[in-house]
Amino acid sequence: MHKLIVFALSIFFCCAFHSSFAQKKIKYDKDIFPLLEAKNYDQAMPMLWSFLADPKNAEVPNANLQVGLYYESLVDGYHIINDSTAILGASDTAVIYLSKAKALITEKELKKNDEFYQDFYRRDLRTGDFGIKISDVQLDVEKKLQSLKNINKYAKEIYTDLFSINVANEFSINAYQSFNRQYPNINDLYLMADDGVKDTLVSMIDKNTEIKEKFDNVRDAVSRIGKKGYSPELTFAEIVNYGEDGLSTVNFFENDVKAWDYGSWAEETQNIVKRDMTRLKSQIVAANKALKTQSEKINSGSGILDEEPITALDAKMVAEIKKYDEEPLAVELLSILLNKNKFDYLTSETLNERMVDLDDVDYQLAVSDSLIQLIDMMDASVSTLVEPGITVAAKKYNKLITGEYGGDVGLIRYRKKLEGELASARSKWSAYNDQYIERARWGVSEDGTDSLYLIPRMDTSYVAHDFSKYYSIVSMKDDSSNTYVVGMEFRGTSDQGFIARVNNARKILWKRNFKLTSFTYSDSEFLVSGQFIPAPEGAVAAYIFSLVPESKNNIIAISTNPEGEMNWVNHLKISRPPVDVKFNDIVKETIFYTKTEEELENGAGDPDDPGYFVVDRSGNVR
Repeated sequence: MHKLIVFALSIFFCCAFHSSFAQKKIKYDKDIFPLLEAKNYDQAMPMLWSFLADPKNAEVPNANLQVGLYYESLVDGYHIINDSTAILGASDTAVIYLSKAKALITEKELKKNDEFYQDFYRRDLRTGDFGIKISDVQLDVEKKLQSLKNINKYAKEIYTDLFSINVANEFSINAYQSFNRQYPNINDLYLMADDGVKDTLVSMIDKNTEIKEKFDNVRDAVSRIGKKGYSPELTFAEIVNYGEDGLSTVNFFENDVKAWDYGSWAEETQNIVKRDMTRLKSQIVAANKALKTQSEKINSGSGILDEEPITALDAKMVAEIKKYDEEPLAVELLSILLNKNKFDYLTSETLNERMVDLDDVDYQLAVSDSLIQLIDMMDASVSTLVEPGITVAAKKYNKLITGEYGGDVGLIRYRKKLEGELASARSKWSAYNDQYIERARWGVSEDGTDSLYLIPRMDTSYVAHDFSKYYSIVSMKDDSSNTYVVGMEFRGTSDQGFIARVNNARKILWKRNFKLTSFTYSDSEFLVSGQFIPAPEGAVAAYIFSLVPESKNNIIAISTNPEGEMNWVNHLKISRPPVDVKFNDIVKETIFYTKTEEELENGAGDPDDPGYFVVDRSGNVR
């Protein structure tokens, strides 16, 4: 190619100066060489090309040498990178003409035209004589040829390598930018990485290795040429912020190059995909299968106790998933299965034998409360199984959704099936729960004529007087789910207090009355408070306190045994409601404090109030 360029230049210059050359015969020694010696190349080179174009002059040794030397000087002035095309052409031309000159220059030529070769005039180190030796000329030309050949060889390699490096880097930046467009969130890239993404990451790693290796080759080639003006250095910048770093282009033909380290980024991304994503997704699929197996055992009624039941999702697994997916649909699917298994277990009369005992009111209420909560949780999870979440999740958790649920369409069918089942379950168990909430509030006598409001848990309201002849002031449960109730029974002019025991089936086992001697209360608002207090083993104790100031006896303390036998009843007048009640188990005494510990220490409060009173084991007050 370069030879063709040289040939074309020769023809061009030959044609351009043909007319003038024909009119006046130009002599090399008088017209051309002086211009070359004066380095007046603008005038000399056209004349030299025209001179050589004449076949009679094509073999003139020094003319060929001067062409070679001229193009060698061009090579010396060119930048190895910026002038890469020019330096290759010039070095090719220089090699052609210097090689030809080397073959043509002989002893005869040197003797005949020694004025053309004064640059080679030097002292012989052996003899001390000055002169021009053919060996010196040949050696100098050979050195120039070797240098030019090296430049030509390594310039090609440098350019080829830098071109390849730019292509490799362009591949990586295009791949990285494509990831950014397709996966704006890096976690989505991790979770959705398919085989295509994985292959691209491998290619980015390989391209990075190629860049490093070829840039080392470039540096080595530059050092071999020895040309000044180009000393390439390559540094890599870490991609820290995905979507921000790594988006700018890089020109590897520059002297000092700072490139984005796509290889390290791709390697780290590949490690997360291979290590963390593969493991987490396998854990999710395994957990899903384990929950399905447990479901089969629960619904078959056997085998559930063969191994430890799954009562919660692996917290570590869930936490790791949420590091990469803030609202992981995969976790919602696992939660549905887990809660469905709990629901099926609780409602299975084969596995959960207590469900058969309909008189176990506390349990039935607790279970129905739990079932409603489970339905709420499943409803919340099912509500997430909608588009576009399903499609996105199918890409993140392909093995789970495609393998276990039949893909996008299968998941939609699954959601619709669950919606129907949950609506039916909610209707049934809400009604059941309402029934037991109401049943838990009342104690009913065997004959059904009497009913006591039990003030159940989470219920701070009192039933209006019109609904019952009993007004419950305070209630307490014992370890056997018996409920003790203290209140007032309205009998017109002879209202009484009562204490009653109601079993877990909400049947009144017994009710004992006590007098409300000089105990005043409001007929409309009642204004009575109460509290169960510490008591010795085998006894139940409580008090009621009237908030009406004019009440002559404003506190009534009572004690009974679990069978309903009254131990003692005390009617007293105190300055204010008790602030604390303690039981001394050593002397079996109950101490009612009407002053705080701080007031007792400082002597504060009513000076006529001792601050406490004591009821002994026999019910005597002091």
